[in-house]
Amino acid sequence: MSTADDVITNKLHKSIEAGHAISINKDGTAYSYCHNKKVCNNELGQLGRVGDVYKSLPIKLQESVLVAHVYTGGFASSGHSALIDSKGNLWLSGCDRWQQLGLGSSNSGSSGYTWKSGKLWQDEFQKNEHVVKLLQSLDPTLSTATTTKDNDVSKRWIRDISLGGDHTVILSANNRDVITFGKGGEGQLGLTSKPWVSSPSKSKQLSSSKSDISAVCAFKNCSMTLNDKGEVMKKAGKCSLELKGMKRALDACRKRAKDI
Repeated sequence: MSTADDVITNKLHKSIEAGHAISINKDGTAYSYCHNKKVCNNELGQLGRVGDVYKSLPIKLQESVLVAHVYTGGFASSGHSALIDSKGNLWLSGCDRWQQLGLGSSNSGSSGYTWKSGKLWQDEFQKNEHVVKLLQSLDPTLSTATTTKDNDVSKRWIRDISLGGDHTVILSANNRDVITFGKGGEGQLGLTSKPWVSSPSKSKQLSSSKSDISAVCAFKNCSMTLNDKGEVMKKAGKCSLELKGMKRALDACRKRAKDI
């Protein structure tokens, strides 16, 4: 069981709304648990593992890789999680009701399903190669990149991730392209339209052609991009600061913008 002394500094991520958390041990193993019994019971697989949901237990990935970065998000009625491993690969688990895991399907697009037996979730972390390939297609230089800032190999394709209520926002390692997917009816995906559900796509509204983006921030039905000073660059969806929890979420994103 992970202890406070085992967790690497800045490698613990909690979702207040969905009630779950993920940490990284010094040996590169990720641990997950429910920290709020009122809203979290792992019904939708956001912990990405089996066992006592209120104990910090290890996550076992399908490949023998170390975990470098962890992210959590969702609503009380949902919840999803993302990991980036030491090789830069993306893994997601949890609620996939609105395709917020971006796993795609044989039918592709928002109409496709990857769920077994009609499930609306994934209870084990699934490797998402589609998003990485999309990032590489947008910027071919990422295909050959082996290191990024501070020689962090884990960020050779993805710089940052933020998980909203039912959507996911990903910032490319080129600091310019933003990929969004999941629920988009409130405009939170920053696409030219407001699709109810969307597979991974470049967000023209959130991406930048002139200035570098340092972090992305997703909260409920809102998406934002931040510069290295923590200032908001662009917004998409319902992003009122009056929303309960918005200030707390934005403060956490601002800290990440300055740290990563």
